[in-house]
Amino acid sequence: MNIATIKEMIAQIKKDTGLQIIKGNTINPAPLLPYGVYNITSPYIKGRGQGAVVEYIEGDTAFQKRIEQYKYTISFSFYAEDVETTIEKAFQVHQWFLFLGQEFIEEKNIAIAMLGNIEDRTTFLVEHYEYKHGFDVQFRATNEQIRQLSEFIETINLGGL
Repeated sequence: MNIATIKEMIAQIKKDTGLQIIKGNTINPAPLLPYGVYNITSPYIKGRGQGAVVEYIEGDTAFQKRIEQYKYTISFSFYAEDVETTIEKAFQVHQWFLFLGQEFIEEKNIAIAMLGNIEDRTTFLVEHYEYKHGFDVQFRATNEQIRQLSEFIETINLGGL
């Protein structure tokens, strides 16, 4: 997972929708309503198997590369003074993932594995309601690791063949 890519995506959503979205679970003061909050709820969901390992040579140096696909989940919640506005803002960003953001997402070499339904996340706080609606997005990404091999065998003699 690339945190810089997530921050770029949040900035692009704000640019395209005009809605401020902040990182959740921080002690910073909340902005003026309406606004959105994102949380990375599952930073690494392992894919099947152990990934693919390939070996290759560049010049005189041998390398080994491991490639794996994995998923991660980001939860979005939208706050406002009334339920109607929270629904509207959640719907606006939900649609961004379905259409306006497709080109951005493809350019960042990630894919949407699952786009959840918009749900009521309103909570009652002592004497008033905190109105919010939100949804989860699960992304599929690829991780590559490369290491240089210290020794390798170029050819093997199989006894006269």
